[in-house]
Amino acid sequence: MNGSARAQLKSHLPHKVSVAQIQHELDGLWESLYQQANEDKAVTRACMSNLIIYCDDEQIQAIEQAIPAIVQVHPARVIVLSQGKTDEPGIEVFVSGEYAELNSGWQVCAEQIRIVADAESSRRLTSVTRAHLIGDLPTTLWWASQQPPPLAGKLFFKLATMSDQIIYDSIGWTNPAQSMKAMSRWVAAERNQHVIFNLAWRRLKPWRRILSQVLDPVVQPGALERVSQVTIEHGPHALPTALLLLGWLASRLGWQPVDGKVLSAKKTVWQFNAAGHQIPVTVSRLEQGEPTTHKLNWYWRDATGEHKIVFALLGDQRLGIVEDSSDVPVRVTTAPELTHSALVSAQLAHRARDKLFERALEIGNAMTSMLGA
Repeated sequence: MNGSARAQLKSHLPHKVSVAQIQHELDGLWESLYQQANEDKAVTRACMSNLIIYCDDEQIQAIEQAIPAIVQVHPARVIVLSQGKTDEPGIEVFVSGEYAELNSGWQVCAEQIRIVADAESSRRLTSVTRAHLIGDLPTTLWWASQQPPPLAGKLFFKLATMSDQIIYDSIGWTNPAQSMKAMSRWVAAERNQHVIFNLAWRRLKPWRRILSQVLDPVVQPGALERVSQVTIEHGPHALPTALLLLGWLASRLGWQPVDGKVLSAKKTVWQFNAAGHQIPVTVSRLEQGEPTTHKLNWYWRDATGEHKIVFALLGDQRLGIVEDSSDVPVRVTTAPELTHSALVSAQLAHRARDKLFERALEIGNAMTSMLGA
């Protein structure tokens, strides 16, 4: 869809219906647009996939606010699922839509079905969802819940079986070590069946870019092969993101984790084997701050002594080298604060496995496994 169409996105307001009335209400959405059309106007549909979203009950408002921006980029039939309190026992269903007003008429870019189930009826979520997917279109499951997918039980596994791609976000996991173990094991078992993606991986793109540029042997000779230690600082609830970045570094440089030790509630150290010598990597949690990686210190030694590069978030959506603390010239890159809608819509266009992400996740799992229960 072009920019002018996006600017004119309009909503068909939610209408509460029974499960049996879902298709009738969807047909009514189309009929209301046809009634506005004339011989100079047409009603068309843009739909690239099915998008199933499972979220916690308290996330409903934020998710519904994100959907228009997603379907502007990636038109889809959207089915939003949650478990929570309903006005009447059982399942409540709300049907709505998003459409763009074009010069030639109207283009429907989202048919949205929101389904809320009480505790006794949650088992019906999967059957109702399956019945309303559009056949012959790829299906993505966005697991937006704060509960790690494999720890959610049968509901997640059943939704996964009807999905080609699974998107999740490790930010906010309350037990990151246990959650990472469960997730990486499930990914290892299912990666040939689905495209699996962690939104944290896309958030790390600026970090991966600047580390690759600055530590390139052509740019900074000796920094990689003579590395002596690395330290990483992250905000609350961001350990999985820090370990994903470290897993990427280890996978690209051929490091193998050999030992790990918890020094305190906020600090853990791992030892990596790199071409026969040991590299200590310390990961520390900050008391406050955004749930992301905040700083990475890179140390190496050569004939002239020890050297250091400090990579850090600099504010104003910038990531770069801290001049006063580093022994190399300053370099800065953009680090935009991406919304969930931007992250999800960007990933919906990708249908191939990211083997680099999978390898980084494997190393992160190996690291957490060294810490015990």
